[in-house]
Amino acid sequence: MKNLFSNSMIKIHQLVLIGTLFCLCSCRSDKPEDAIKPNISLNNAHGLYVLNEGNFQFGNASVTYYNLDNGSLVEDIYKMANGNNLGDVAQSMTLINGWYYLVVNNSQKIEVINPENFLQINRISSLLSPRYILQVSKSKAYISDFKSNRISIINLNSNSKQGEIIIHGWTEEMHLMYGKAYITNMSNDKLYIVNTANDMLEDSLTLAQSPGSLTEDKNGKLWVLCQGDAPTSKTGALFCINPENKVIEKRMDFSSSDAPMRLCINESLDTLYFINKHLFQVPIEATSLPQNPLIDGNSKNFYGLAIQPKTGNIFISDALDYIQKGTIFVYNSKGALLKEFKSGLIPSKIYFK
Repeated sequence: MKNLFSNSMIKIHQLVLIGTLFCLCSCRSDKPEDAIKPNISLNNAHGLYVLNEGNFQFGNASVTYYNLDNGSLVEDIYKMANGNNLGDVAQSMTLINGWYYLVVNNSQKIEVINPENFLQINRISSLLSPRYILQVSKSKAYISDFKSNRISIINLNSNSKQGEIIIHGWTEEMHLMYGKAYITNMSNDKLYIVNTANDMLEDSLTLAQSPGSLTEDKNGKLWVLCQGDAPTSKTGALFCINPENKVIEKRMDFSSSDAPMRLCINESLDTLYFINKHLFQVPIEATSLPQNPLIDGNSKNFYGLAIQPKTGNIFISDALDYIQKGTIFVYNSKGALLKEFKSGLIPSKIYFK
């Protein structure tokens, strides 16, 4: 996601489109008074959710539900369940204490969702520009933020804000290990370490420009993908870090024209994947970046990525031109195309139910 906001949020052609269609958009109510909430049951469904960002400031974010058993699809399950639009820029979704926490970035909120029927049951508001939520204890979570220069501390019992941790810049993905929250920052080259027992910023590691995504492997090592910044010729890199002693054990550098993103790992925690125009695969034993992609991204606009548990199938979203509805491509672990299906506008995150 490398622009100042996210990889799709601010695009020149989007702003032109927004200006052209603003009048049409403003005539549509986001919250119909007489909305009907149909009875949706997801108890036994085997499927996935696709978060579709929608256009920045357009209020057309959505969630697509895809049934993996029969291939059926619900284009906007949030609106179907709740009778109103989700909001402006669907950013991320996390399962916490049995509820989905759905972050809606530019609407400055997090919707708390019942996973059985996708009904909204609560809301966290008074946020400036939320990005991701990380549970750090049974009753506490952290929220990263693009604009606020702070991590919000949330009481999960009341779903209300109970404090802040000052961290300057655009904080992004987070990961919990050994009682520490590792927090990436797209504004600089730092990985921040917060002690979750006292909510204090404890340390930071200097990596490469724009650490954005991170994951943990089977050996308990933390991997961090830095996106870099092509306009300023600041290169990105892939790091392997030992969280017990904070030692950087591996560094694999990209070129200045690269913009790698969406680092994730398979279920056995031994193979990494990321998007850098194409789809690349990296065993955790590797000491250098792969020269050839696993899946060619030419003629596509790869944007979102997830690895299906058990099967190892690779789900990649294609955002196309950021104006028409995107496509989800499904490949096996060897990179062979299995199937594809349509999603919403700017499909970004993919979550398996």
